[in-house]
Amino acid sequence: MLTTSNRGRTLDYSRVIGGRVFRGIVDVALGENDDVYAVLRDAYSSGIVKLTIGKEFDDEEVILSFANVAEGVFDQSWPACAVVRNREVFVTDELRDCILVFNTDGQYIRRIGESGENEGQFDRPSGISLDNEGNLLIADTLNHRVQQITSTGEFISAFGSHGALPGQLHSPWGITTGADGAIFVADHLNNRIQKFDESGNFVLELGNSGTDSERLDHPSGVAIDPEGDIYVADWVNNRIQIYDLGGTHIAGLGGAAFELSKWQQQYVRGNPDVHKARRRVATLEPEKWFALPTSVAFDSKNSRLLAVDSQRWRIQVYDKLSDYSAPQFNI
Repeated sequence: MLTTSNRGRTLDYSRVIGGRVFRGIVDVALGENDDVYAVLRDAYSSGIVKLTIGKEFDDEEVILSFANVAEGVFDQSWPACAVVRNREVFVTDELRDCILVFNTDGQYIRRIGESGENEGQFDRPSGISLDNEGNLLIADTLNHRVQQITSTGEFISAFGSHGALPGQLHSPWGITTGADGAIFVADHLNNRIQKFDESGNFVLELGNSGTDSERLDHPSGVAIDPEGDIYVADWVNNRIQIYDLGGTHIAGLGGAAFELSKWQQQYVRGNPDVHKARRRVATLEPEKWFALPTSVAFDSKNSRLLAVDSQRWRIQVYDKLSDYSAPQFNI
């Protein structure tokens, strides 16, 4: 299904962006204009790739690789997620329990944090977001909490403890904030999204009740759009889930990449054996679907959803339409 319309919302499949340049992709962060920062975690190519994704089909272009600019910085590193603030890119590093800071040209600036469980220390930090004051919110995954720190690393506050009760966390992963300062956390091993106010007080949870089509299984990423709709990378269920602010399920996206990306097409055309192998399979249908999506980001400027399809090394893009009307046919 290329167009999903339900409860007054319409998500229209736009295109797929991917290929070997995205080997190991786990997250995307939005920068200025049409800049996008793809976080890669792979034995061969960990780092950040900066690219532009314009409005036109196939106009995406790679600008640079941070690993080429800052040589050696990503050695023995597990980059997880990123966020951009004031032309600085903050990248969580799960292996070294810290945050790496670069400028938007890929030059390494500084490191924040160290291993531990005290204030300002981390154990496998993953998701990262900004609050309304420009401070950092970090999903401190194996400490089962969220920490708030300044952009220079000073500790401000923390909330969460290990458990399954409302307000408790079990290996939180993705994190995002709403326009009102509310904090949304992908509570990975509790199979839910939790909403907190800007002070870290529990507000509600979603995704752990309802039918099978509404429930989450190890959610890994969360995003919110200007209208308040919540998008979740439903990792093990291989889909993107959409809820309203009250937690009501709106729709699910299973994937719609019915054709290869620009860079994937170039690879296939340049490798005759790969081209032959694709023509020998009974069906290419499985290529459309998500395979362990890890992250979502909503591009408010262009009103579109970017969903990281990690096992297929790509991003699936969906436009959110505000003026969609169902076609009428007289038969």
